[in-house]
Amino acid sequence: MTPQNILFVDDSPMVLSLLERTLTQEAFNLHTAHTPKEALQVLEQHPIDVVVSDLLMPGLDGITFLRMIKKDYPHIVRIILSGHLHTQSILSAINQVGVFRFLTKPLELDDDTLKKILYEALDQAKLNRNSLHAADQNVASDLSVFIDSILNAPYRPYVLLNEQDIVTAVHIALAELYPIGRSLRHPDGEGIQLTTHSLYIPYEESESSDPDLYTLDTLTLGHSSLRLIRLSEIA
Repeated sequence: MTPQNILFVDDSPMVLSLLERTLTQEAFNLHTAHTPKEALQVLEQHPIDVVVSDLLMPGLDGITFLRMIKKDYPHIVRIILSGHLHTQSILSAINQVGVFRFLTKPLELDDDTLKKILYEALDQAKLNRNSLHAADQNVASDLSVFIDSILNAPYRPYVLLNEQDIVTAVHIALAELYPIGRSLRHPDGEGIQLTTHSLYIPYEESESSDPDLYTLDTLTLGHSSLRLIRLSEIA
């Protein structure tokens, strides 16, 4: 089994050295960084599962750093290690970062408490990866169905829009009318405008269903979405 990876981020060389000596024989790979900037480089080079970070460091503060990890590496389990925890820091971490554990300095290394917490975090990271993998499979399946719905009705000219209502794909019969890259968002910001077809399509599908003229299907992909407008005729 491939070992998992834990990254400790702390501007104190003494703390990192102590952790390396204490955890050198454990069944995971240990990485260290003195600053968030160094830590981001480690994240690009290694499949990190758990990040244990101080809050007060030069450059980026710990909360901002962990917020970046949450956004870019959602599977990573986040732990705070700090000697300066106070109520506001804890609330910020809970609300903005989603912290798995809070560890306080100086660390108690005489028992197995730290190791127990780290292995629990590694188990949670496995669950996170599995959940994200399942979600990716669901998205791939939904996207496949979405694409099939286009290919299986080639006689229905279509326009495919992203979440900004910009044309990202278009049936060849409509390519000159609605070229890729053009925004079809109506000036009122509440719907889509196909000028040539004199169609206004509000975002509320219940208000815009008119199968004699067009159909509108929406696929949500994570934080983004695609809208497929299929016209009944080219006009």
